[in-house]
Amino acid sequence: MRSLFWKMFFGAWITAVVMVVAAIYITHFGEFGDPRHEERMEGPALFREVVHNMRRTRRHGPEHFQHWLERQPKKVQKQVFAIDQHGRELLGRNLPQSMAPLFASLNYRNRESHMLVDKKPTVGFFLPLRGGDSLRVLLIAGHSKEGLLLRFLWRNFWPMLLLSMLASGAACYWLARYLSRPLDQLRAATRRVAAGELDYRVAPGLHSRSDELADLARDFDSMTAQLQESMAEQRRLIKDVSHELRSPLARLQVALGIARQKQVPGLDKELDKIGKAADYLEDIIADVLSLPVAGQDRRPLDDVVEINGLMAALVEDLKAEAQEKELRIDVAGSGGELLVATRGSSLTAALENILRNAIKYSPVGGRVSITLDDEAGRGRVRVIDSGSGVAEDELAAIFRPFYRTDSARTRESGGFGLGLAIAQRTILHHGGTISASNAPVAGLCVEIHLPLLELND
Repeated sequence: MRSLFWKMFFGAWITAVVMVVAAIYITHFGEFGDPRHEERMEGPALFREVVHNMRRTRRHGPEHFQHWLERQPKKVQKQVFAIDQHGRELLGRNLPQSMAPLFASLNYRNRESHMLVDKKPTVGFFLPLRGGDSLRVLLIAGHSKEGLLLRFLWRNFWPMLLLSMLASGAACYWLARYLSRPLDQLRAATRRVAAGELDYRVAPGLHSRSDELADLARDFDSMTAQLQESMAEQRRLIKDVSHELRSPLARLQVALGIARQKQVPGLDKELDKIGKAADYLEDIIADVLSLPVAGQDRRPLDDVVEINGLMAALVEDLKAEAQEKELRIDVAGSGGELLVATRGSSLTAALENILRNAIKYSPVGGRVSITLDDEAGRGRVRVIDSGSGVAEDELAAIFRPFYRTDSARTRESGGFGLGLAIAQRTILHHGGTISASNAPVAGLCVEIHLPLLELND
């Protein structure tokens, strides 16, 4: 069945049919199949018993019927009444006023009569006896409509409710599960695509379906494929443009060197500005070219690095930059080895970018704090600067390429927004996570988690 509409329709329809069949079955079982009802004296069984004892009363007199009626349960006594020829009820009970017309209609000519007494079907018998005596017997053969409804609900409501709940619950659970499973897969696929896994496809997991949800899955895969191709083309275009820019940039730097050699008076200041702009452009091109072409750079991690030693080496390399700003760099290393799988110098470059940012945004005379430790089998690196931090709504955005906060948009302090983007992609490629938050006192805290290697002896 292809249409999801018809699946929902027939599912609800079958559930209703099951509930009706269950109600009919329980009703039939309750009325005819319950062995406890064999002991009841009501309906046809009670009618036959009354007729049988009336026949015996012809031979043995009204004392037999009185003796039989005295031995019956209260429920039967409330349904059977008998008066002798003197108008005395055999059990000495007061007769309801509503029975008087039926008793009065019984005589030698009318030996059986039917009437509603208090809205209940009732039959009366006139029984002539020996010696000229007679006996009038009245049998309330049924219940009123209201009583029948209440009795039906009392006896059958809870079994019907229970079986209907079980049957409809099972059918609805299957239907809900059948409909929600592909929606859960689509939701999971949406999250994975939003996280950057543009090569993830959801349609293969729904190959057995041919309804609207399967069509939606195929359309979703088509959308992600086009998005993946578009982003790949965009990255390739950026890299191609960056490569093309290197040629005129190289010629510009050569011409700048020649101009400096001529030592023309008054041009040194202007040549320095041109040189600074060329260096800035060269840095931008280098960072753009370091971004991966595809959304996920899955080259194997075939090397191992120790995080404590790597951070110590990076701090030593950046000591000159820190001294220019009179910064103090505090490193709290881990007590043991923190071994991480890596590829070449990719992890080194990512951590260096983070440290350079911390130095760049810390004020003169400030402090950069680095903490290394082992947290549940994952190495944790925390780098906290002493700058002004980042607005809360921009913490996630600082990892986007070319993004710069409002307080860091100048070339002197803000860079061009690629360092953290490159670092994030590198950390993700290593199976880790990176996040940013504002430190409790001051500054930005960048926290990295990387899976550690366990070397077997």
